[in-house]
Amino acid sequence: MTTRGVVIFDIDGTLTRTNGVDEECYAQAVHDVLGVSGISTDWGSYRYSSDNGILHEIIETHCARAPTGRDFRAVRSRFIELVNVRSRSDREGWEAVAGAREILRELPLMGWTIAVATGGWGPSALRKLECANIFISSIAFACADHAYARLDIIRWALRGAVGGTKSSTIPVVYVGDGVWDLHAAREGGYGFVGIGHGERASRLVDAGSQVVMPDYLDRSQFEHALISACSQNL
Repeated sequence: MTTRGVVIFDIDGTLTRTNGVDEECYAQAVHDVLGVSGISTDWGSYRYSSDNGILHEIIETHCARAPTGRDFRAVRSRFIELVNVRSRSDREGWEAVAGAREILRELPLMGWTIAVATGGWGPSALRKLECANIFISSIAFACADHAYARLDIIRWALRGAVGGTKSSTIPVVYVGDGVWDLHAAREGGYGFVGIGHGERASRLVDAGSQVVMPDYLDRSQFEHALISACSQNL
């Protein structure tokens, strides 16, 4: 069956309400391993909005040296440990965005192909989804373990979703909550639908997002947004 298009979802702030957990655990991991405090958790301020890309820039800026493989392994391991510990001890901050589970289940029934592409490291990203009761074992998945740049991560997920199909002929929409998500979608020539409320939604609108929704509860409105985003990038 021919797909209507590919919808690729970010995780933090898009499928799960885990932005706060992510920021706190990442900053703590950097401090515990590198002794660096006070890092910016505005991920859009970094060259590459992925866990590896952010860490590379932090080490260059705060440690005045090039990062090593040991740096990446140690911070990644500590971050994953902190996420796992936090998820067992604190049930606050791990919720799914309203309607996220349902939209992931329903979009394929409506003819859409779905995938997930996150700037986070794989094990911690999957743990956040698990805590929100979102399971993606049958969905194409890409993360910071695959690439530095957000666009490259999206492309990795896209290849996994469409297999041998020529992806350039298929409408693609990236769904995200950050301005960096919007920029990556634009750079790749993909459609974009923003998810957010309050200040985060305002930032997306100010950056030029055509549609920003607080959640997925209005399924018909979300699908209309997907169709509109696809038509803008044909």
